[in-house]
Amino acid sequence: MQGIPDAPWIREAEMYGMPDRDPVHCPICNAECDWIFLQQGDPVGCENCITQREADEWYDEKGDI
Repeated sequence: MQGIPDAPWIREAEMYGMPDRDPVHCPICNAECDWIFLQQGDPVGCENCITQREADEWYDEKGDI
């Protein structure tokens, strides 16, 4: 099948490379991010607006809930 030419977008990618993707922004804080964290499929934040704590440390700080 040497007679079938590549599609135009394939030739463009081979000649010029792939275009950069648009940056992703967090739906909560609108910051540019690499990770979006979900809870039951709904976004709750990103690596910029969510912090991580150890459960024991957080519980000791909050006391009885």
